Amino acid sequence: MTLLTIVDKSLCALLEEILLDQGDQVVVATDLEEIRSVLVERMSPAVVLLDFDRQSELAEICQQNRQEKIDFPLYTLALVNDDQLGDLMFKEGIDDFLRLPICLGGLRVRLRAAKRILALEMELANTRKNLHHTASHDSMTGLLNHKGIINVLRQKFDLLGISDQPEPVSIVMMDLDSFKNINDTYGHLIGDSVICQTSQRLRELTRSVDAIGRYGGDEFLIVLNNCGAKDAFRLAERIRSAVEEDLVTIPDGVMNTTISVGVATVCQENGSALDLIGKADAALYKAKKDGGNRVRIAENGH
Repeated sequence: MTLLTIVDKSLCALLEEILLDQGDQVVVATDLEEIRSVLVERMSPAVVLLDFDRQSELAEICQQNRQEKIDFPLYTLALVNDDQLGDLMFKEGIDDFLRLPICLGGLRVRLRAAKRILALEMELANTRKNLHHTASHDSMTGLLNHKGIINVLRQKFDLLGISDQPEPVSIVMMDLDSFKNINDTYGHLIGDSVICQTSQRLRELTRSVDAIGRYGGDEFLIVLNNCGAKDAFRLAERIRSAVEEDLVTIPDGVMNTTISVGVATVCQENGSALDLIGKADAALYKAKKDGGNRVRIAENGH
């Protein structure tokens, strides 16, 4: 935890000595740009001691940093010269204040309280992130779930509507050929293994800026960022070929699996995310109808 002291220079030495007793990193900063830089670059919760003579400008910096660094909470403690100013501090978004002249015991108590509050805020933030991840991801594969991948695609459509030069959005929809036969013949554990192995292959063959979701059962949906129809087709073909070459271990040896793939692209706001999915699904159906283990592009997909 960073204890960032932003105080009158005459108090820096005294406060730094007190804060060092807390066993945390201590940064003393009085220049506004230095203060802003330290807050932006921090990778931990922080307690900020504010100079009462500069409360307005510093409170604004802290408020902005809270919004930008939501993963690392900030606690602001103002040093004030009377209780009335302390009331003003709370209106400015300050968490607590300590009246001058400084009482060393009082400062230590407030710092301990600040650290407990920050620890609780970090625990709450981590719980919130875990809940969000659980709600939007598939528990077996770790990919985005149906709702999660649809939300990603809808966000892409929202950007198409506000951008002067929208980037193309392509989706790749695929499912495993004869997957029911795999489950019926080898059991659901082998079926799950095939799904997980395919999921890992999709991670390896896509970019970090792309989003992969388990659309349902043995069906997957990939949302490709800034990718036109031709590049999307090339990626889909690469994935199809890689899955075909992979071997899946089964009780009496190994087996090959294949996938069928449908690709659809939109370059401007036209329809909805579900409309684009419908086009990709129709292309996927055509790939299945044509014998499976192949890629088809949706009509009007350019």
